[in-house]
Amino acid sequence: MSEPIFFRAAARTSLADIVACTGAAVVEGADLSAAVDAVAPLGEAGPGELTFLDSPDNVSLLETSRATACFVAPDDAPRLSKATLALVLDEPYRGFALALQRMFPDAVPAKSLLGTAGISPGASVHPEARLEQGVIVDPGAVIGPRAEIGLGSIIGANSVIGSDVRIGRDCLIGPQVTISHALIGDRVVVHAGSRIGQPGIDFRHPPAQHLPRVLGIGRVIIQDGVEVGANSTIDRGAAGDTVIGEKTRIGNLTWIAENVAIGRYCVIPAKAGLAASARHADFTILAT
Repeated sequence: MSEPIFFRAAARTSLADIVACTGAAVVEGADLSAAVDAVAPLGEAGPGELTFLDSPDNVSLLETSRATACFVAPDDAPRLSKATLALVLDEPYRGFALALQRMFPDAVPAKSLLGTAGISPGASVHPEARLEQGVIVDPGAVIGPRAEIGLGSIIGANSVIGSDVRIGRDCLIGPQVTISHALIGDRVVVHAGSRIGQPGIDFRHPPAQHLPRVLGIGRVIIQDGVEVGANSTIDRGAAGDTVIGEKTRIGNLTWIAENVAIGRYCVIPAKAGLAASARHADFTILAT
């Protein structure tokens, strides 16, 4: 069986290119002409490969590194082996992320997993739906009446976009996602299997009390640049709205109940559960 290559590196990336795009500091007089054509974890990286120190627990691996270059914090740079050039940054992971974008430009833009161009004949798009130019709809996807999808967005295979949903521009909606009762901004990523806009389930009163069920007449509002992890659920508001602030990241298998309000630039870890009406200010990072 052949081994596929899912992401191909750019034609040639030198250390000089890496330094230029990340702003990393290097020792004076360092030779930056060497090429790096791959990346690998610190303990596995060899000649021609780029790496970074991902955890304090792995500091000892610096001394035996064979990588061509490694992103490290200033205090860790002296521990690197002589075979590896130290790329010094206060935030090594940020430098590594920028380097990946430079080395693997094809991985940066969102793409259809199936290579679809335009609207697949196997998709079902209601005639009252409005899709701007460049929208990609994979096979099996269903888009309901009056739904609106912005320029350059991608709807993955077997996903369902409900009536009147709004999805902004350059969004990536993964396969087997369902979205209803939602307003979604630009550059939002929703990974596979997520459920957005369903009514929440009321746990406050036992069924034996025979109280009427709250229907959930609110919405989900997801602002620009949000990323929602695979198989996560975001319930629509019971009366008001459930709101996810700009650039917030939500981990896999996370549950966000009705009427939750999450601020901008927050981080919600995988498998978290946010109870109804919870409030989180901007820049909140919840513990794992």
